[in-house]
Amino acid sequence: MNVLLDENLSPRLVQLLAAKGIAAQHVAHVGLSGATDPAVWRYAYEHDQVVVTINASDFLMLAASVDLHPGLIVLRSRGLTRDEQWQWIQPVLDSVLTSGDDLVNRVIEITRPGVFTKREIPKR
Repeated sequence: MNVLLDENLSPRLVQLLAAKGIAAQHVAHVGLSGATDPAVWRYAYEHDQVVVTINASDFLMLAASVDLHPGLIVLRSRGLTRDEQWQWIQPVLDSVLTSGDDLVNRVIEITRPGVFTKREIPKR
């Protein structure tokens, strides 16, 4: 799995992801600090990266606008600390890594630690 963390998530999550064997980048590390959501989406798309974000509405719309994309993981809460972000994200990654499923054209929406749903993103 290859992941791009949006700017609303801690850059330190990159190290935690790497410890799980997941290739990850943060937008701040690739020159996209302050970039528009379409620019972040385009970068992730071009680099075959699953976007992890708190910004659900914009990224769900962007994902629905293309025929094929690597996937999207959305935390449905704002104001989480880095540790809380990790508590929300880690069970999802463990599930994806264990199942071997990919996230192509899918979104995983996390509503609280350990509680998440995976679904197809319908094309608009």
